[in-house]
Amino acid sequence: MLIFQITFWLSLFIVFWTYFGYGLVLWLISLFYSRKMNKQDFFPEVSLIVTAYNEERRITQKIENALALAYPRDSFEIIVVSDGSNDKTEELVSSFQDKGVQLLASPARHGKHYSQGQGIAMAKGEIIVLTDATTFLEIDAVEKIVRNFADPKIGCVSGTDRVMDIKSHSGGEGQYVKYEMKLRALESKVGSLVGVSGCFFAVRKKLCQIWHDNMSSDFYLPIISHMKGYRAIMEPEAIGFYEVLKNPQEEFGRKVRTVVHGLEVLFKFGQIMNPFKYGIYSWQMVSHKLLRWLVPICLILLFVANLFLLSENLIYRILFFSQVMFYLAALLGYLVKKLQDTALFRIPCFFVITNFSIIVGWYKFIIGERYVMWEPTKR
Repeated sequence: MLIFQITFWLSLFIVFWTYFGYGLVLWLISLFYSRKMNKQDFFPEVSLIVTAYNEERRITQKIENALALAYPRDSFEIIVVSDGSNDKTEELVSSFQDKGVQLLASPARHGKHYSQGQGIAMAKGEIIVLTDATTFLEIDAVEKIVRNFADPKIGCVSGTDRVMDIKSHSGGEGQYVKYEMKLRALESKVGSLVGVSGCFFAVRKKLCQIWHDNMSSDFYLPIISHMKGYRAIMEPEAIGFYEVLKNPQEEFGRKVRTVVHGLEVLFKFGQIMNPFKYGIYSWQMVSHKLLRWLVPICLILLFVANLFLLSENLIYRILFFSQVMFYLAALLGYLVKKLQDTALFRIPCFFVITNFSIIVGWYKFIIGERYVMWEPTKR
């Protein structure tokens, strides 16, 4: 029974550490130590790059949002990269040419990250701001995010995600975004981010010299920043809004793609988890990324080991019963959508679906399936 006890308690520790312990330790560290940030008014040349594929429904609103941003016009350019769009996206973007909006149209599809790289290649700005067509920025968002680059030690800055419709049936996603933003804020305060917001972040152009066309820039650029001696931080006042996906299948697919992309980057830059070379940052990477992607495996091991330990003592029986009730609540929440109006069912349902998407992500990563192309999410 010793092997089952070790498996049980080790798995339980990893799950607890990933979702509670890591954040708690960061918070405790932040009470005694925080790294200084030299924020001040700073207006370098900035290039805002928007990637789009068949976004005729939203691209006009996105460009109008970009044009309304509070940043000196003579130091600000807007580039929209169309990744082989075959609807009216390019026509609509071209209609803003007289307002200085530039269109870079690719005749064939190559993927989001390839398009970002093409936009950066033509950008004149010292600072690159990358944002999605589905994300809308507050009027001072660019000004707020760029002011951090007044500090020469800052290489990459994440915006802050906000969900528009947190009360929808996807409310679990909204709560998760809040949790993730708090975790990033703590990482930013005591160290450096291990990942930034994929829908809105900024980076020094010189850190984009080596561009990986098929990998998630919001994950590997913070890593490259750290490797080159820069910090990646979060700007809490630079806010980008997006809607939660209404279709659960689309949301699930998005999560799977995110995991596959993340695993690809993590294994490509696996040396970043070497504590002898990267110290506390490697601890952050393991805690925030690797262990989170190991949680579903630990959940399975936890349940199976607990099953073999039922006869040991009352504690194991109580914990097994608790697991069964948690998964039952998740199942009921999934089958009866109205139950997701209450946290008692919404949180277990979201947690289980998220971890199942990680398992699927691992499977697709292992068999070599990759997601280079992307479809715009129907928000």
